[in-house]
Amino acid sequence: MKLLFLMLATFSLNVCAQDPVAYLNNFDSKIYSLKTKGVKEFVVDIESAKITKQINDQMIFGQVKEVIFRTYWTSNPERMAIDVIGLPEGFREIKEELKLSILTFMENLLPLNTVQRFAGYKFHSGVAPKEFVAQDSTGIANIESFVLRFDNTDRLIEVVGKKAIGTLVITPRYEKDSFAAGKWVLKATTTTSSENGQSLVIKKDLSYGTSQGIGVLSRVTLTTEQKSETPNTKPLILEETVSFRNYKINGGEAMKYFLGDSAKPTP
Repeated sequence: MKLLFLMLATFSLNVCAQDPVAYLNNFDSKIYSLKTKGVKEFVVDIESAKITKQINDQMIFGQVKEVIFRTYWTSNPERMAIDVIGLPEGFREIKEELKLSILTFMENLLPLNTVQRFAGYKFHSGVAPKEFVAQDSTGIANIESFVLRFDNTDRLIEVVGKKAIGTLVITPRYEKDSFAAGKWVLKATTTTSSENGQSLVIKKDLSYGTSQGIGVLSRVTLTTEQKSETPNTKPLILEETVSFRNYKINGGEAMKYFLGDSAKPTP
């Protein structure tokens, strides 16, 4: 029986090695997320002190205490909605623009799997072991291909974008955490790009807590550094911290929101 198990395990590993999509799916199965944890629906409040300050600096609404992006999500069917809390009634266009500004942080709350992130690309094996290439299949993508590199533990360590001009390198950092039941947890990403004498470094640091006994994203800090290759030019550095709080998980509130059974806050 042990011999049969070892043969089946070896066969499975060989299949993953030969099939890039199978390998990537296997990698995703080892990554912690609310979806893989079995969360079916949730509500969470997302808050950015930077956005609140910008609104107060513009004095459009007078003095605003706090802007909250109350986010609702369900898995079946999968859908997401965001209400902007803390601003006066109306001003729909401004609120839609504010929602767009928070979407860059949503990808860490509800991450796509690897194949989904490279939709429109076809995968094949790279030149090195544990290296795979995502090749543009449409002929219209700005980046014609990406090289994904994994370490000996099958953990993604680098993504390199092949551009006509300049460079693009994404470096994720995964670690184990007590709440993740042995799965890898994304703790940080660094994206470095350069083009036409300009370089841009974007760093994301992710912090986690627990809610209802489930590990949840609690804070994302985004640091952006833009600089020129021109001598004696000072880099432009911006930082923003976004908090995720007041989770309500699998309590039916998100489903009620979409069904219209609960009183929605005034947009």
